[in-house]
Amino acid sequence: MMKDLKKEKIRVILGSRILPWMTNKQIVFFLLIALFLHVFSQGVAEASEVQKISLVEAIELALKNNQDLKLAKNNVQYSMLALKKEKNDYLPQITGIANTALNNNYGQSGLNHDYYTQGAEVFSQLNLFKGFDDKASLESAGYDLSSEEHSQTRQEQQVIYDTVSAYIDVAQQRQKIEVALENLTNNLQQEKEIKAFQEAGKVPATDLYQQQAETAKARFDLISAENTYKISKMQLIKTIGVSVPGDIEIEIPKITISTMIPETDTDRLIQAAFQTRPDLLALEKNVSAKKAKIKEAASGKYPSVDFNAGMGSLYDNRYDENFGDQFGDDNLYSYIGVSVFLPIFDRHLTRTRVNQAKIDKQSATVTLKKLKQQIRLELGQAVADYQTACESILVSKSRLFYTNKSLESVFQRYKMGAANLTELTQIRSDQVEARNDMIQAEVDKILKIISIFFYKGDLGLSHILKEELS
Repeated sequence: MMKDLKKEKIRVILGSRILPWMTNKQIVFFLLIALFLHVFSQGVAEASEVQKISLVEAIELALKNNQDLKLAKNNVQYSMLALKKEKNDYLPQITGIANTALNNNYGQSGLNHDYYTQGAEVFSQLNLFKGFDDKASLESAGYDLSSEEHSQTRQEQQVIYDTVSAYIDVAQQRQKIEVALENLTNNLQQEKEIKAFQEAGKVPATDLYQQQAETAKARFDLISAENTYKISKMQLIKTIGVSVPGDIEIEIPKITISTMIPETDTDRLIQAAFQTRPDLLALEKNVSAKKAKIKEAASGKYPSVDFNAGMGSLYDNRYDENFGDQFGDDNLYSYIGVSVFLPIFDRHLTRTRVNQAKIDKQSATVTLKKLKQQIRLELGQAVADYQTACESILVSKSRLFYTNKSLESVFQRYKMGAANLTELTQIRSDQVEARNDMIQAEVDKILKIISIFFYKGDLGLSHILKEELS
């Protein structure tokens, strides 16, 4: 499509603007250069192929390469490991110890001053009660994992939203190139006719100069539209998060507006968002985790009870028994017992931790309330913008229809001398503006629909690509 636009642009500019005033030698020379450039451009085109990217492919690439989404996934993995650690705290701890030591005993007479001992012991420790610390820690870790999972889902929705917006912007800019190219073609044709009128003495030379200025402006508008299109493609590539070799060409997404009519009752949307919005659910889980942290901090004021058991043996070379007799029989020992640790004075550490945990919970609650207020504002504005976009399409269609009719009428009047060039130029500018406004209105409606799904919190490919996914 873009190749056809470029060919049309070259044909329009060469055929209507340059060739009429060239000599035959200049034309031959120019054609030789054009032939060389054509062959050279074919070689470059073969070296760097244009890669077509559909909307589905763009979203899949973005979901695969987005750095923020990768960080969100890492956070989920980290929280999974933290939860696993808390579960493992319920298991007994088994430890083995082996030691050897060279000793001296100069203070006792009649004994070998230098001797060595060897010992080994295996013991197990199991916490029976820790002031509900283990239970609260496990509960907090579970809420943290759920919060991170919801945050990952929201980040995926954000990637989809950003990619769709960038992709549609590229499509919009490409349509504006078509408008600018057609406008340049019409101005070139009009300049050719006015030049004929001027040579025939029907219009003054100032009309020709004025039209030539309008043609130059139309040419600049086309260049500007092409530059904006290139920038929008670079933004799309940035959003995708991966460098694409050569150039890219998009495929106009097959989005059926009739299948995307969103809910427009703001109250129902808000209530639905409170149930489905992943970032809101993440904050709710975060508040629950903070509550569990308060219990965890308060565990310091309770006693801790541990079950202990172990067995071991010892060898001492000061005695006549050999290693096997000492280690296997004489010095073999075992024990089993319960240890109780009572907090008497911890320098107010527990009280400080509890107060800090309460403040963290209050901050999380405030953040949750702020997000709910933001959701109300976002959905209210999104619905209002959608309704405005629907009205804008109707207005744009009507304006485009009447500017087309007006342009035809004024041009006929101009040829008969009943209208001046200023009127014709103004109505042509209005017609181009109306076409661009129509493109903008259609794009705005699609984006506002997508925004409603996004702010509601259930944005997915099924909402916007039903035809492409079927």
